[in-house]
Amino acid sequence: MKILIGVLIGLGLLMLYSLGYTAWANARWPAQGRFVEANGVRLHVLDSATPGRPVLLLHGASVNARDLWTALGSGLDDRYQVLAMDRPGMGHSERPANAHLLSEQARAAARVIEDNGRGPAIVVAQSLGSATALRLALDRPDLVAGLVLIAPASHPYPGPNAWHAQLAATPVIGPVFAWLFVPILGPPMSEAGVRGSFGPADPPNGYADQVGLPLLFRPSQFLANGQDVVATKTEFSAQAPRYGEIGAPMVILTSDRDTVVSPRIHAQALAQEVPAAELVTLPGAGHAPQWTRADACIAAVDRIATMVTPPPEG
Repeated sequence: MKILIGVLIGLGLLMLYSLGYTAWANARWPAQGRFVEANGVRLHVLDSATPGRPVLLLHGASVNARDLWTALGSGLDDRYQVLAMDRPGMGHSERPANAHLLSEQARAAARVIEDNGRGPAIVVAQSLGSATALRLALDRPDLVAGLVLIAPASHPYPGPNAWHAQLAATPVIGPVFAWLFVPILGPPMSEAGVRGSFGPADPPNGYADQVGLPLLFRPSQFLANGQDVVATKTEFSAQAPRYGEIGAPMVILTSDRDTVVSPRIHAQALAQEVPAAELVTLPGAGHAPQWTRADACIAAVDRIATMVTPPPEG
């Protein structure tokens, strides 16, 4: 009996720590934008509110809207209206049912563009966010003026997903792991993941703090991220055969040394399948060219802007 009581007390303390961690992270990196309602849930959107063509930023796995916003926003907001959306369940966006499906992710992005009311956007997306951008271009081409895809994840790939993503996506076990252990284990383990994503380049000083990376280790976001990643196994297989339908101009930026997402399987294959795609290879840029080669990413947005008609006034 004493052992059982001790176990229950230990589990209770772990739950209290998770609740405290969540409250701390939310207070340290609070919502700073506005909220858009989509299918009964609220989506958090950062908005520069500046004149010009809207540019929608869609972040990749494990991070939130602050990643692309911090890396690229200041280089774009003098001539574009920059919008950065927390994908459903990430950052401060709520998560509807079936949000792991790319069709639902794209529907959320479409709602943000529609709510903005300033015409189709240039969509800039990194890694897993690129799959959402591609689905948006397929399902709602009227809302996509052009695409800039950075280290995109887009095609079926061999091998298993990361163990932590698979664990998060496992019923019952995933929530138990997320609520009892992730807020304790995640933060000290995250540095290796960041270095792997940026390699061979070094991450900028204070990267985790700048982008609110600790938000990932709130149990709800950790579970959402794992579900999104694991779903790509089937989602990419279903979506990839349609890429040739995309008519919007597209610039794809990849690295010759991306060890997270294979340039050959994803970026290079996509460039061959999309008629209006241009492939740009950035030596040594790793999986985070939005940081390591922000100049090239911003230049790609400007290049797309020259290919499309000006947005309506207002």
